[in-house]
Parts: sequence; C-alpha cells; structure tokens
Amino acid sequence: MTVVPELPLSAAEFTHNEFEYIPDPFSFYEKMRAQSPAYLSERIFGGAWLFFGYADCLNLMKDERLSNARADVPLRFLPPEQRCRFSDMISVYERWLAFHDGQEHTRNRRQANRSYKPFTDAALEPRIQGLVDGLLDSVDPGGFDLMSEFSFPLPAMVIADVLGVPVEAHAELNRWTDDIAHLFGSTQVSVEHLERTQRSTGELTEFLASDECRRHSERQSGLLHQLRVMEVHGHRFSEEDVVAQAALLLFAGVASIRYLIGNSVHAMESRPLAERQLLLRPDTVGPAIEELLRFCTPVQFVGRVAADDIVVPTQSGQEVLIRAGQPMLLYVASANRDATFFERPDELWLTRPEPNRHLTFGAGRHLCFGDPLVRQSTRIALASLYRRFPRLRVTSPDLNWNNNLGFHGLTSLLVDPQGPAASR
Repeated sequence: MTVVPELPLSAAEFTHNEFEYIPDPFSFYEKMRAQSPAYLSERIFGGAWLFFGYADCLNLMKDERLSNARADVPLRFLPPEQRCRFSDMISVYERWLAFHDGQEHTRNRRQANRSYKPFTDAALEPRIQGLVDGLLDSVDPGGFDLMSEFSFPLPAMVIADVLGVPVEAHAELNRWTDDIAHLFGSTQVSVEHLERTQRSTGELTEFLASDECRRHSERQSGLLHQLRVMEVHGHRFSEEDVVAQAALLLFAGVASIRYLIGNSVHAMESRPLAERQLLLRPDTVGPAIEELLRFCTPVQFVGRVAADDIVVPTQSGQEVLIRAGQPMLLYVASANRDATFFERPDELWLTRPEPNRHLTFGAGRHLCFGDPLVRQSTRIALASLYRRFPRLRVTSPDLNWNNNLGFHGLTSLLVDPQGPAASR
C-alpha cells in the first residue's frame, strides 16, 4: 500500500515558483497522482489543467485535438494592452517549430531534421569530447563547483559549436537563454522579468543574425548555415525562421543538458561507487543514461492548449471538460515516477530493463528535436567526469536549486574530485 506523504502546502497553493515545492517536487507529484491526477489550478495562467499520471500525459501529448501554439501563455496574467508591449518577443517564439501544429509543424520539422542530418553522433563525438576535456583540465583537483565550472558552460559551448557560432560567446548565450527559460519554466513572472527577457531575446536574435555568426557558421558548415541553405520540397526557412530555430535549440538544450548533468551527479552520490562503471562501458551506458533521464528529469512538464472545448477521459476514470484556449501542463517528471507503469519508480536503477519508456522528451509528433544531442552530451560529460575522477564525491552542505520548477536543477554543487572511497 502506498503511503501518501503529507505536505505543508495544498494543491491550491502550488506554483512553479513556490520554493517549498522545488527541492522535492516528487512527493507532491505522488500525492497528486493518488488524490487529484487531473487538477484545475486557478493560480496558474488564470486557470490551467494539471495532469500527473503516466497514461494521461502520454495520451494528451498524442491528442491531435490539442494545440502547441502556446507562445503567449506566460503573458496571460497581463491585460491585453500590456501584452502588446512584448509582441516582438512573442513573435520570435511563435516561429519556433515546437509551437507549431499540423502541416506547418510537419514541414518545419522535416526542414530542421534534414538540416541536422550531417551532425551524427560519430561526427560530434570528438568535438564534444574536446570541449569536455578542456573544461575538466581547468578545474581545481582539490575541489570545484560542478555547476558553475562544468555544467553551466558546457551545453552552451556544445550547442554553439553545433550551430557554428563562436564558442567564446557561451557566457552571453547562458545569460540570454536563462532569461527565456525562467519565463517558460515559471508560472509567476514579474513585468520586470518580462522586460529583461525581451531584451535578452532581442540580443540573442541579433547575435544569431549577425554577419559574424553568418560567416563563422558558413566556414564551419554549422547548423545555423545548414538551416539557412537547406531546401526540402521547394521550401526554405526565412531568415527570421532560421534565427528562431537556432534560438529554440539553445533555449531548450542548454538548460536540459546543464541540469541533467548536475541532477545526475547528485543522484549518483547515493549509489555505490561501482555503479559508475556502468557509465563507462559501451554495453551498459545506454540504459544507464535512459534511467538518469527518467529519474533526474530536468524539464518537469510539457505544455498544450485546447484548440476547442473537449472532454478528456482520464486514467482515474474521471472525465474533465477543458475549455478552448485553456492551458494544460503535463508533468512528465511525475509520469516518470508513476508506480502503475514503472517498477521501483522512486529508485535510480541504472540497469533497468529496456525499453525505458520515460516521457522526458515528450511523445508523438512533438518529440523533442534536440534529444540526440542531450543524450550524447550527457553521456560524454558523465563518462569523462567519472573516468577522470572515479572517487568524486559531493561536498555541498546545502543544495542550491534553480528558482523555477519547470527547469528543475541545481545552480551550485561543490564536489571533491579525489574523495576517498572510505568516506562513503
């Protein structure tokens, strides 16, 4: 029998920016799966449906009655006359293929996939490995902050290299994409943050559209150049679309890889040292990474919007009426811990039998475009870290979490690379 934990805050008080939920959202998810797997929250986006069970999240991600056109959802707390101030920012997000539906999504996804085709795992492996090695070469062997010195710079450097833009711009890329991630990972943002995000979005798009980036990417045959020149069935991306898709890859990939690395090292700390070998062997690393993706999910939810009034049957037998335009938040991090679907769901089981059907990258036609890069970057980062520092241990007395639950991860994690095995 499952014991449902008592929480100090109720579902009615839940938002992505209430700090009480951030260190351990999984206890709250467990309670919601047991008591309210489909819940209408009046606090979130003026009335949003929250879903916590595996079957509901999977079915709704594949439901063609739902729309992904949700670029303006974070602004819904503003009156219409104030939203107009941010129309230029929203127009960039509306070009993201992640927010497209139907034939438009199919066409743009095909275009992006064809542009990405040269960037195979084999082609990227030495490039990512070189960036990882460069960062690890520079850390203090007596102790360092894994997040600020490794997990933060690495993803921005990797994606900049893939795009063919200057890797040296990784600090600015982090700053710009962090503002966008806070907007889309939060359920409460201030007008001041919207204004900062608007500036960051403008600076990011100006950078990607610059002559310097154009020339740099063309010389390297980077993805930014490939997006610009690729033609499929007579269709080519406009210049605005090229910049938007590059910004999307940065926004989604930087935070995902960063927090997945940090969450994984934190989770591995509680496991026997011998299990780290699973990340070093070609025959076991694949299932181990899939389990880390399930257990350490960095992006907690997937969003949808109802295109029309619909009735949705849920896994609990309930039927819920969702009104046209109403947002839905599908908590894939909760689905990944659903005991009705996963054996030993709250255990990090690196040899979990395949297939591991986690929902970390979504499902259906909107499966995350950057999932191969997230998997490969995380695999190389963790294998390199534990190969070089097999006795690495976490020394942070306290854990510092990001301040929006949508992108769940640590902002700081002190580690001792030479931690003796006896200290366990």
